[in-house]
Amino acid sequence: MSEFTHFISGRSEPSSGKSMPIYNPSTGKEAGKVKLGLEKDVDLAVLAAKTAFRNWSKLGLQQRIDKIYDIRQALADNREQIIQLVVEQTGKTLADATAEVTRSVEIIGHATATTVLSATPYTRGVATGINTYEVRYPVGVVAAISPFNFPVMIPLLQSMMAIACGNTVVLKPSERNPAALLRIAELFTEAGLPDGVFNVVMGDRLVVDRIIEHPDVAAITFVGSTPVAREVRERGVARKKRVQAFGGGKNHLVIMPDTDIDFAANAAVSSAFGAAGQRCMAVSVVVAVGEIGDFLVEAIKSRAASIPVGGIDDASAQLGPVISEQSKRRIADCIETAANEGAEIVLDGRAEFSKEGEGWYIGPTIIDHVSPDMAAHRDEIFGPVLSIVRVDTYEEAIEIISASDFGNGAAIFTRDGSIATRFTDDAQAGQIGINVPIPSPVYFHGFAGWKDSAFTETKMHGRDAIDFLTRTKTVTNRTLEPIVKSDVTMEFVTR
Repeated sequence: MSEFTHFISGRSEPSSGKSMPIYNPSTGKEAGKVKLGLEKDVDLAVLAAKTAFRNWSKLGLQQRIDKIYDIRQALADNREQIIQLVVEQTGKTLADATAEVTRSVEIIGHATATTVLSATPYTRGVATGINTYEVRYPVGVVAAISPFNFPVMIPLLQSMMAIACGNTVVLKPSERNPAALLRIAELFTEAGLPDGVFNVVMGDRLVVDRIIEHPDVAAITFVGSTPVAREVRERGVARKKRVQAFGGGKNHLVIMPDTDIDFAANAAVSSAFGAAGQRCMAVSVVVAVGEIGDFLVEAIKSRAASIPVGGIDDASAQLGPVISEQSKRRIADCIETAANEGAEIVLDGRAEFSKEGEGWYIGPTIIDHVSPDMAAHRDEIFGPVLSIVRVDTYEEAIEIISASDFGNGAAIFTRDGSIATRFTDDAQAGQIGINVPIPSPVYFHGFAGWKDSAFTETKMHGRDAIDFLTRTKTVTNRTLEPIVKSDVTMEFVTR
């Protein structure tokens, strides 16, 4: 049985802390152990990153980008191995794991665009003989704290642009499924990334606390739950660190009466139940406008009920288990609460997959006639559960979105161009989809939610990422003509 520990300065490093079991979500059985870190392990990783920063930050930008190309190729060459590690420890279906690793290769490729995205303004002639320009510098050691649901994609999204900008990274992945990321760290070293540029520290809250407190950590990028995101942001900023903290979401999909019902139902099902609903951009609430409610719910139900559910050995499975037994029980409790509050469970994922000891499965679940004051609408369930809210008008739909504490994403399906334009302006969310159910943008556009979905001034992708990961100096330069002294003579003495 494998035991996973830190990867610091180009090699595996034994941990000082206790061991914690890792489980296979498909079977519920123990599949390995992870050695959790202590404060001194964080200190060792930060020291390695700080030491590596001296030389890595001095390399030319194109020299760093050349290394990025090499590590991208290393991940691409070992793609199948990484996919299998994601499947085994996360319980994702083969299709979900493949999509995640494919996008991860794209993320590293996007980091090579730093040469373009990091360009700064130069103004010639702000006054006679005076030019002004900006110069970027990396911030130093960047700490990344990552969630379980995308154990490869999100850590690389947090790390690659940081490395390309000349920073070094200390990354704390989820202790539930670290194998894929640790293997990637090894591949990066084998591909020639200098020791200490990319370090991985296993751990729980103790490690996170030390990262926040460490004086040599210049910036923190966090992805996880909203309560923890808020705390990381507040504590990090209080210690004068740059902090991006991304939290949860409760994403609404508004379906207007002029929409093709089959098209909308397909989109709702794929966005709500993909990755077992364990993604911050998943659609968790459909808002049916007008008289389409009955037809829409039936169309969604018929599709969801036919989704093949299975474990990692089932190639036909399209919906896998949730990450833990605790998650399974919490999701089941949320469904029970909805029923007790008066909602209608039109498709119950608890019934078919209720056996103990055979993995942590919740089938596709649809809760109809949900009102905005119910827990099923207020809370992030983070599982394969879709709530249906029915309203009479577009204006009511906007009021529901505006009242939500979350603001990660919102989408609308309509053929009416004027309604689509109004929705873009009206919906209080950071990512907007028009006939696109999961409006997660490509990497050269910014990503960040509003309200309790993100605590940050900058977005994660694109130029905003460059601004977060670098400091700028503005230089005002007057060029003076050299002074030539004609009365200076040189005497040569010979002996």
